Amino acid sequence: MKWMFVLGVVCALSVPASGGLYAQEGAGPAPEVFCDNMKTGQLCTHGTSSALGLTPDKADAWLAAVRKYNSAVNDAILQLQDEAKDTLSTAQMSEVDRWFAVGMNVEMNQLLVAAPSRAEGAQE
Repeated sequence: MKWMFVLGVVCALSVPASGGLYAQEGAGPAPEVFCDNMKTGQLCTHGTSSALGLTPDKADAWLAAVRKYNSAVNDAILQLQDEAKDTLSTAQMSEVDRWFAVGMNVEMNQLLVAAPSRAEGAQE
């Protein structure tokens, strides 16, 4: 059941919310929110801190939470893949594996930058 919650969070985060926090005119490249060297849905620790504009005291707590989240995402992906082995064909398993491949996060980052942010003005 834990994997369904984590998968739901990943799906919610992957919906293009909007990149207002990331796509400010004249700003440098947008911080990497979803790490391109991690599995689909895993967050970059420092990229997310930068995107959220966290102060150092809040960043430490955030980083700890992100590390726990990334661990849960990884565990959920592995559990889903393990449980699916008895249900899916080899070709279907290959497709599921592709969904969670390292490198898919690049696409999610591009979606975030392309859309305006729902959180604009909500920074503390």
